[in-house]
Amino acid sequence: MLILRAVQAALLYGIGAFYALQFVLQTALQFLADPDLAAWLAKKRSVAPALLGDPRYGTHRFVEVNGVKLHYVEKGDPGKPLMLFLHGFPEFWFSWRHQLEEFSKDYWTLAVDLRGYGQSEGFDDRAAYQIDVIVEDIRSLVRALGRDRVIVVGHDWGAVLGFQFVSKHMDMVDRYVMMGGPSLNGIRRLLLISWQQFRMSWYTFFFLIPWLPEFYIWGKDFGYIEQNMGGFLTKSELEAYKYTFSQRKAVTRAIDYYRENLSFLRKEQPLPKLENHSPGLYLIAEHDQFISLRSGRVMERSLPNLWYRIVPGTGHYMQQQSHRLVNKMIRDFLDLSG
Repeated sequence: MLILRAVQAALLYGIGAFYALQFVLQTALQFLADPDLAAWLAKKRSVAPALLGDPRYGTHRFVEVNGVKLHYVEKGDPGKPLMLFLHGFPEFWFSWRHQLEEFSKDYWTLAVDLRGYGQSEGFDDRAAYQIDVIVEDIRSLVRALGRDRVIVVGHDWGAVLGFQFVSKHMDMVDRYVMMGGPSLNGIRRLLLISWQQFRMSWYTFFFLIPWLPEFYIWGKDFGYIEQNMGGFLTKSELEAYKYTFSQRKAVTRAIDYYRENLSFLRKEQPLPKLENHSPGLYLIAEHDQFISLRSGRVMERSLPNLWYRIVPGTGHYMQQQSHRLVNKMIRDFLDLSG
């Protein structure tokens, strides 16, 4: 098994090196065409945009659990059922602003900055971002809030973590909604059976390489974020993202989630065998540029009592780009499964 993991890791890093070389050559050619160094760098941002403190999204709080200080935004009546939102990459609590406004009418909603993101504490040791460590953050957070049960909603990496949390702590899960990200085992299976997913996942191999992925994200003043989210974010919302990821080591800590969990170098703790399964919904965007539609059936077959639905006419960041439709699909599921 150890030899197999070493071979898998060597293959992944080899593919990552290929994409890294490709990136270096493309960047060099682009720089020769436009050698203005200032245009290639990220602007310094020291003052948080006022939008991040907008009270309509909720109240900002901090809590220390599992050896990490987490930042979160809460909105709604603490006497109502807890609904916990887990963001993806490259995002933070703010990606759930539309859901905080919508679901706080009926739930105690809470959007957390995962460790290493936003205002939550980060670590230089990459092992701090191992998936089971972060799942324990989630479990400890729910307990610290005085709850035994939670509705979990995750997107992208938040969905990967959410599926791991569901599989390890199903007794704490009332219902769950994951979108735009299968489980860790689901990712690995898709990479083996789907050439489309393999090609769509090129960046996960590239992110295993040191230094260059950071430049890919923050280069041209966070051109990656603008390219992938600029079409549906307002200028002030886009600036909120750029400010957040311009902070010291913010991009490296986010990318370390990939480096630590997708290299095959570390073995996760075995998942328990479950007898009862809470109702779950998996949403996949029709035009997702990172996750194939095939992930829906893979996840539906891997977890009993899980349904998948395609969100039409939208891309990967569906909870922002098509928030009204996504909110309706979530609410319909909660109403039917409650």
